[in-house]
Amino acid sequence: MTERIRVLILEDHLVTLDGLRSGLSAQSDLQVCGACSDSDEGLTMARALRPDIILLDLHLPGKSGPKTMVKQFCDLPDSKVLIFSGESRPAFIQAVLSAGACGYLLKSESVTRVADAMREIVAGKKPIISAAIASGQTKLTKSEQEVLKLLARGMKYQDMAEERLTSPATVRKQCELLLLKLGLKTREELIAWAVQNGYGNLDSEP
Repeated sequence: MTERIRVLILEDHLVTLDGLRSGLSAQSDLQVCGACSDSDEGLTMARALRPDIILLDLHLPGKSGPKTMVKQFCDLPDSKVLIFSGESRPAFIQAVLSAGACGYLLKSESVTRVADAMREIVAGKKPIISAAIASGQTKLTKSEQEVLKLLARGMKYQDMAEERLTSPATVRKQCELLLLKLGLKTREELIAWAVQNGYGNLDSEP
């Protein structure tokens, strides 16, 4: 018999937690080895249980904010992290995947999809992303994301150029290319897009 995939669920909404635990336990190749609603307790459990997959909600009670918490779980050597969250802003999704998460599913997904994602991750496929995110996701380079962060902070071209060790003309050109890429018309629209999509808050916790 093939060894079952061991899963630890971290979710603070009890109805969702119960639904996940029940639904995943019904899968013949999955074993829910633990569940809790607190990130600090969850980290202790993860270190002790060493599950194959940690199903992790982004917003949990505990000492650490979401991004720090995700990094702590992603640093565990024996487990892979699958995010299960209602947070859909591109900046946060990118930050979480950059921290080492193997997948990001929205809470609108079914338990069956969550189970399938776990199988795909164990098989080595990543990143696993909800179709609703992938279909609306514009691929932004690291440089473009840095420009968006500065724009969202309200910085002018000259200040952005000094921050990025480049010229104002180069920054202006980068912003013009972003306008084309995102289908926007003005610098004000670009700033609003950056703020709405979370780039203004990346240095703090979502």
